[in-house]
Amino acid sequence: MDITQEISDIIVSMFDIEVDEGFDADVNVFDYGYIDSLGAVRIITELEARYGIEITQRDLMLCPMSTINEIAAVVKEKIGA
Repeated sequence: MDITQEISDIIVSMFDIEVDEGFDADVNVFDYGYIDSLGAVRIITELEARYGIEITQRDLMLCPMSTINEIAAVVKEKIGA
């Protein structure tokens, strides 16, 4: 399965999001209220455990991680995909 789709599935499942026309890999999950700051911590923790990576404070400062595509780009970079 594609990492972007895996991350989308994780987020949808973790936050019980009803996927509709407005939800896709480019929607800002924070601006649209799908996830809050505590949810961001949960996602990071899950991604670190699932993919065996570390998302550092530096990553959070330098890389936009507001959409599923942006989150997936960071994960892919970290695992060398």
